[in-house]
Amino acid sequence: MPIDLYLLHTKLEDLKKKYQNLSYLETDPICFPKQYQDPLDIEVVSFISCLYAYGNVKSIQGFLKPIFLNLGKSPYQTLLAQDLKFQSFLSGLNVYRFQTKKDNQIFFQTLARVIAEKERTSPLLESYFLDSKEVFEETKSIQRFQSFWEEELKKTSGKKTLSYGLQFLIGKSTSKSPKKRLSLFLRWMVRSIYPDFGIYQRIKPNQIPFPLDVHIQKLIQILGITNRKSFGVKDAYLIKEFFKQINPTDPLLYDFYLTRVGIIEKCNADYQRQVCDVCYLKEVCYLKEVCLVFGSATGN
Repeated sequence: MPIDLYLLHTKLEDLKKKYQNLSYLETDPICFPKQYQDPLDIEVVSFISCLYAYGNVKSIQGFLKPIFLNLGKSPYQTLLAQDLKFQSFLSGLNVYRFQTKKDNQIFFQTLARVIAEKERTSPLLESYFLDSKEVFEETKSIQRFQSFWEEELKKTSGKKTLSYGLQFLIGKSTSKSPKKRLSLFLRWMVRSIYPDFGIYQRIKPNQIPFPLDVHIQKLIQILGITNRKSFGVKDAYLIKEFFKQINPTDPLLYDFYLTRVGIIEKCNADYQRQVCDVCYLKEVCYLKEVCLVFGSATGN
């Protein structure tokens, strides 16, 4: 059954109006960089927030809140100084899921060294995505960025291979995974429209992959955009191409709003009357046929 792009666009616009409110940022890790004004702080905090944005919202916030509290008013300046305050910060780091305390110390030591080498140049990290001609390449740029960090983390650790925790944190450059956390970081940095920051100018919004987190993966299935059950980086670009039909210059426009359907409305890609009956997307959801069957069979 073909997708009615006009109807989908209309419903996505309704969803955007609903969630285009600062109060909803607390349900997303973007709430952390939103606390800062300096682009250097925003970029550093965004990078940290996106890398550790796996697990549930409560776990992510529980780990990141003390991080940014202890980094002080300017996380960038604290990392840049690498002074006693920074050493105290390192000693106070905790375990986070797959990352040991040592993993986290190595990561922050590496981040501090990398930004110190940039000599206060904003943006700090955009160039590591680009090739020698300063071009963002669909098939290579995120992998290039990961390779850079793999080597820098090895340099800090003094080992030829990364621990599981560090490798998971930055992701494998050779992996065909969706690379969703770095795709999310790119969205924040590249898009200049709410809720993102637009710090990167050499990468365009219609170039970056769609961040395929678990909520988006479920939603693109029930919206009929794909019937795939597993996703790789190629799929992240294919989903971006689909949304370019709706908005050619800014295909990631609806990412934040769609994820609210999963995070706030608790959509789990199956029929739940209390969720589905009030959903803004119910008219374009392929579960609507299932909803009718469920409603008839149960007398609801």
